[in-house]
Amino acid sequence: MQMVYRMPFPQINFIMKRLNPALIATTFFWIGSLTNQVDGIEATTNPVGVIQISAPGNSDTLVSLPLIHPAVFNGIVGSYSGSEVTVSGSPGWTEDAWAGDHYVFGRSGSWEGHYATISGNTADTLTLDIEADTLAQIAAGDRLSIHPYWTLGTLFPGGEGVNAATSHVTRDTEILFQDPNAIGINQAADSIYYYLAGEWKKVGGDLNGDYSDTIIVPDGFFIVRHNTGTATTITFTGEVIMGKIALPLLYQDISEQDNIIGLQRPIEMTLDESGLGTNLGSGGALYVWDQTVSQMNRMIANADKYTFDGTAWRKNDGTDDVGSEEVFLPGVGFVIRQAMAADVNERIWINEPNYGN
Repeated sequence: MQMVYRMPFPQINFIMKRLNPALIATTFFWIGSLTNQVDGIEATTNPVGVIQISAPGNSDTLVSLPLIHPAVFNGIVGSYSGSEVTVSGSPGWTEDAWAGDHYVFGRSGSWEGHYATISGNTADTLTLDIEADTLAQIAAGDRLSIHPYWTLGTLFPGGEGVNAATSHVTRDTEILFQDPNAIGINQAADSIYYYLAGEWKKVGGDLNGDYSDTIIVPDGFFIVRHNTGTATTITFTGEVIMGKIALPLLYQDISEQDNIIGLQRPIEMTLDESGLGTNLGSGGALYVWDQTVSQMNRMIANADKYTFDGTAWRKNDGTDDVGSEEVFLPGVGFVIRQAMAADVNERIWINEPNYGN
């Protein structure tokens, strides 16, 4: 991992005006910025901060990642071929140093806001787990960065933010993951984890194993389930994405399709600001839960439903234009349900920052 150092605070006052901790039980602090530079290739200053989210007791809290894990490398694309990207400047990486637990994030160009897992690397070339036709969007001169994935161990160090289990059976807090590639709607948990005796355990896994390295994808959400009345505070310390975010929304031809989504923004965003409307497609809907109300097993029927009619947003089949509602809250997950279509494909929701508003 490359060394980082603090830079003077960037101009960030415009972001603070929108945060309302009393409303969403979220606290956001700006720390400043960090710069990562390798052999003088590219100096990129990215603001960093801290967000705290309250997870009530006896409730399910849908949690997304409002901040990304700080970059360990910032650079410029020199060339690409197939699923491989070579960066400029001969960084001299150790072979496979980034493989498996790091990803590339596009910082400019047509691939800005997209990410892909690094499956291998040489001294200056990254092999990405991505379709070659998608990678063709990248061009020489585009900026990119490399980030570690958040894991259970790095997001909840020493079990901070959860209630530790007292046994493999008595699990005061469970972390539930859904498979983001699962087909259909109303998807059940794909895996469940809990913190016991200083290690992360998995329901149905090796009782002696430690699952601290379990990866948390940046554009989805997980569920923090407190099976006790004790609330916790989840703390995120990381880098703010100042540019675009690209979120693929799957639809398919045998049924409706639920997309498990989290938006990596540190402040509230309205429906109109989000750019989501035109990507819902005919019959698509956004579902958002009021998480100030304690509830286990949150169902679609308990969520607010938002639809876009081509010109305006409607809530729960009403007639009022609700596009000004700040629906997207920092660190809160939601579901986008796409209607059944004639084929299997995806729309790319390009979300622009609203920090200057």
